[in-house]
Amino acid sequence: MNRPGTALVTGSSHNLGLAIATRLAADGNRVVIHGPDRAAAEAAATRLRAEVPGATVHSTGFDLADPEAIEAGFATLAGRGLAPTILVNNAAHLGLGPDDVLDETPRFFRDVFEVNLFAVHLCSMLAARHMAQAGGGAIVNISSLASERAIPGRTAYNASKAAVDGLTRSLAVDLAPHGIRVNAIAPGFVWSTRWDHISDDEAAARRQRIPAGEPTAQQEIAHLVAFLASERTPTLTGARIVIDGGLNALQVPPDRRASPAPDRAAVTFG
Repeated sequence: MNRPGTALVTGSSHNLGLAIATRLAADGNRVVIHGPDRAAAEAAATRLRAEVPGATVHSTGFDLADPEAIEAGFATLAGRGLAPTILVNNAAHLGLGPDDVLDETPRFFRDVFEVNLFAVHLCSMLAARHMAQAGGGAIVNISSLASERAIPGRTAYNASKAAVDGLTRSLAVDLAPHGIRVNAIAPGFVWSTRWDHISDDEAAARRQRIPAGEPTAQQEIAHLVAFLASERTPTLTGARIVIDGGLNALQVPPDRRASPAPDRAAVTFG
């Protein structure tokens, strides 16, 4: 039997974060919805309460690019009795910068890392201090397939997600004595409302590159987060779980398969 916890999901006012928060609430956890501002977070919390009747849902809003705002946000949550025993570092800067990497500025690179790495580290440390006092907890970092397979034109994003994988492993080792498990999930193509804004040709091309034929559903990732946040596998820590429809396993895209091997009978050896 899993004990209900208090779950904070960053960037959970929409899309994947909201799907994760909804699943954690359905499992009986108290859930804190986070957004860039309190109004957006509370609007999402209202929708979640309607979808999961009886769920205990709270909201908070603070800027993940501002370390002081993060610390103040966590202090406020602790004062409200909502210090998390489950932390899902989901929010991310998408790293959509100049088309040409030669035009990318050091400031832009740092801005991406501020949200995608430094905020993940700070949120994890602030949550872990409470978790250690509470007897343990779970941290789940949403990484990306881009940490190993680079997306063109997204240098800062790719590098920041690789750093998240390294942070996950390090925190898993250092926090294990405190009963805190730390894991990462690395999605590939994930369906979101952003798919509504791409062309049919681009959507078809993406599906063709995925062996499973479809992008990963947000609910599928949410189920995996719930599993990692539960107490069902107390020694599962330091893992990076890829969930991508087989994309990472594929070396050659289906439309670029090599020609069939020649008839062996025609091969001579001299």
